[in-house]
This record gives sequence, structure tokens and C-alpha cells, in this order.
Amino acid sequence: MKSLSVPQFATSTFTQTANPVPLHKLVDQLMNSFVPLAVNQNSFIINDIDESFQLHADEQVLAFIVGNLINNAIAGSHGVCIRVEAVKKPEGVQIRVKNNGANYYSTVAHSFSQIVAAARSMGGNINIYNQRHEGTVITLSVAA
Repeated sequence: MKSLSVPQFATSTFTQTANPVPLHKLVDQLMNSFVPLAVNQNSFIINDIDESFQLHADEQVLAFIVGNLINNAIAGSHGVCIRVEAVKKPEGVQIRVKNNGANYYSTVAHSFSQIVAAARSMGGNINIYNQRHEGTVITLSVAA
């Protein structure tokens, strides 16, 4: 089992007043842009986010983070299922990109600094969990 957790740091750009972002719709738009790559990799993406799920965040930053996570999940594997989901927890919201392939962890861990910086700018953090033969889960956690 490999796990990489990036600690949360205070940042002056975090704001709770961002407009609500319909997360399911955002992920659908991102997924559509990655269909050619997914087909090329013999992989597929599932948007498992409730259609009513909204998150108060900067939509551009959120799209950058989630888009990069999806892109890395597809590009780093072949013939896998990538699942995007979101859950509300008492401490905030978690957006998870799951990949059942074996190579996702090494791909993400080596090209991740801009994604981490973007998460921090939203007051969030990133956690990477990799279990051999089960795949990788990347979690973006932000305050609700």
C-alpha cells in the first residue's frame, strides 16, 4: 500500500463566497473532452456524482484540478475504469477520482505540483491512496 498525503496550508486566496458549481455538469463537460484519449487507452470514465451536487468554489480552479486528475487517470493506464464521485462529509466535501489500473500512482506522484498548488489556493488538500491490484484513489478535500 502506498499513500501520499499533502497537508493543508492556509492561503489568502481561499474564499467561501464563490458561486455554486454544479459538479455533475462540470465533470460531464470535462469527461467529454477526454473521450478521445480514453478511447485511445481502451478505458472509460463514469460520472458517479449526483446531478444535484453543488460545491461553492472557483469553477475554473476546480475544473483545472479535476480535469488534470481525470487526464492523469486516463493517460497513466490502459484498459481501466475511471470513476469520479463526490461525497459530503462533516468536515467538508471530497471529490474522488478512482482508477483500477496499476500505474496511476507513479504518473500522478511525478507531475503533481500545480494541481496541489491549485487545491491549496481553494483551501483544500489532496490525498493519494494506492493499493496494489486494486488501483488508486485521488481525493480532493475542501471545506463545505
